[in-house]
Amino acid sequence: MSSSWMKKTVLFATVMLLWMPWMASAQTTTAQILPKQNSPYSRFGLGDLFSPALVSQAGMAGMGIALRDGSHTNWLNPASLSSLEVAGLEVVVSAKYAALSDGDKKDATYSGNIRHMSLAFPLSNSINRSLERKKRNFDWGMGFHLAPYTEVGYLIQNVEIRSESLERITTDLKGAGGTYKLGFGNGFRYKNLSLGVEIQSLFGKTTNSRAVSLDSVALAYSADLQDAINYSGVSFRLGGQYLIRLDKADSKGLYEIGDRTIILGAYYVPNSNLKSISSRLYRSLSSVSAVKDTISYETDIQRSGTMPSEMGFGITYEALGKLRLSAEYSLANWSEYQNEAKREQLADTRRMALGVEYIPNALSYNSNWQRARYRLGIFSGQDPRSNNGQQLTNSGFTLGLGLPVVLPRQTISYFNMAIEAGRFGSKNGLKENYIKFLFGFTLNDSSWFFKRKFG
Repeated sequence: MSSSWMKKTVLFATVMLLWMPWMASAQTTTAQILPKQNSPYSRFGLGDLFSPALVSQAGMAGMGIALRDGSHTNWLNPASLSSLEVAGLEVVVSAKYAALSDGDKKDATYSGNIRHMSLAFPLSNSINRSLERKKRNFDWGMGFHLAPYTEVGYLIQNVEIRSESLERITTDLKGAGGTYKLGFGNGFRYKNLSLGVEIQSLFGKTTNSRAVSLDSVALAYSADLQDAINYSGVSFRLGGQYLIRLDKADSKGLYEIGDRTIILGAYYVPNSNLKSISSRLYRSLSSVSAVKDTISYETDIQRSGTMPSEMGFGITYEALGKLRLSAEYSLANWSEYQNEAKREQLADTRRMALGVEYIPNALSYNSNWQRARYRLGIFSGQDPRSNNGQQLTNSGFTLGLGLPVVLPRQTISYFNMAIEAGRFGSKNGLKENYIKFLFGFTLNDSSWFFKRKFG
């Protein structure tokens, strides 16, 4: 392993530790909470859900159950780690514009943040394999990553005027925070069968608050109600992939550009335990003297819950170095979800996606655009939350681009970008038309575990 990549690994681990949202336990008022986004539906459940897909998969509708790529890491199915040929470091950032509408009410929001950090590598070096000129029946890939799992962020104000007394009552609802997953995975290949397992640590904190005030009464007190919950848990993701070769390898056991393969993939996440430590603070605030009276305060309330099981299936047709066509179907049993700290009933979800990746000429010497990867995808799915008895849905399309970048040692890295446009919400309620931009650098290195021989 080269010293430069050792430094990069240490830097990656340091950045992850700094990025982890260790939240202070000090209580604040509703007015002091500053959400990073305004997504009213994030009030429910654990918040808005994020996909573990990296940018290369996001351009293909966020799929990856049946995708294998030697140059890109795929955390949707840990079995794909066995396909890695180079060590890859990837950092993803995202930006989002959302137009909210509910009847005559409209609003627009902007948000963005670091989305994903990943480091993965093969346990054997691809250069050594080619020099040995032997077909290997066994491969092993390993990696770890940090990504948001859910996000809470909303800012809602409701003004009610009582007709009989003309009292004006203002209610401010705010929420912030989210949960994250730190994962460590391994993928193993024996001949055409690959199996993988990832252990995931869930952690994070959410804060939900409500402030109620009587604006028509000059000396009235307002009520400030706040609930803060710290979450933790451990889960497992199991995956498998099977390759069906439609063309035979050459005499050296190698495959050429255009050789065809069908990949079958599946993953399963068993339900897991969810632990929480919550605090609850109810206060009255004086609009004149700002004196705060604590009505009720509870802290270190330990509760438990259950996270849902998930599974998915996918199939990919691949012409090596030219074309990928992929389809997948996944479901999550959110009806199993239980959270004693915040009791809610959620619904099971289904998601379908189709994606394509095309490379005009992978062997081009003078044009990055000919060697670039062009991606397209469409998706449609459900969200576990509901509004007025209607389950939320999310559907849209994606576009993606992967530009190759040649770094020292002639290792090909990639600048990946993806655009996702879609609609999220309920049919007769609040709707969100959004466009999301994702950018990521995949920095690859082929010197890890390189065996040097001196003679």
